[in-house]
Amino acid sequence: MPPLASTGNGTVHGAAIDIAAGRTRTGGIGRGDEDVRKLFPDNARTMPSRSRRAAFGALLLALAPLSRPAHAETPPECTTAAVQVRLQISVSGMRNRAGNVTVTIYPDEPGHFLDGRYKLARQSVPVTLPVTHLCFAFAKPGYYAVALFHDENNNGHFDTTLLGLPAEGFGFSNNPTLYLGPPDLSKVRFEAHPGDNPISVQMKYY
Repeated sequence: MPPLASTGNGTVHGAAIDIAAGRTRTGGIGRGDEDVRKLFPDNARTMPSRSRRAAFGALLLALAPLSRPAHAETPPECTTAAVQVRLQISVSGMRNRAGNVTVTIYPDEPGHFLDGRYKLARQSVPVTLPVTHLCFAFAKPGYYAVALFHDENNNGHFDTTLLGLPAEGFGFSNNPTLYLGPPDLSKVRFEAHPGDNPISVQMKYY
């Protein structure tokens, strides 16, 4: 991958840098999440430390909101209807109450996982400690997947440090172990039934 080129105004092609905060903003750079997965080589675990940091940092792009959502940002309101599928999501492990937790629901489609253009719904809610709760409602049972991050500075983006490391927390349904890249859909998918489906996600920080 070629080095990022400076534009002379505090930005580089593909990311915007906040020098004072030591963060790199990864949202809204005009390339899909699917492209990000191609940046991870098969031998990621044996890569030099600098390359490993860059590869892990690219994971953040998979969580960054895209500028042109294909679906509504919030799902239909959760009700008590027995036929409604409700994902009752509980997020714990936030290191502070700053900002919000942004949660995205994806369909059971491996080719579209972490591609924001195909998300089913997304919500951002203020952090509450020790647990932040969200509810998503869908009409049909089936398999779904959850990806989320802690937007501590409330800028609408998932930030990295200047070294390409995560600057904010992140998590996935089923709480998979991550090895220098985004998890496969098979690691995070879960079956949802009519009624309430409790989903617990532990926020992780690098």
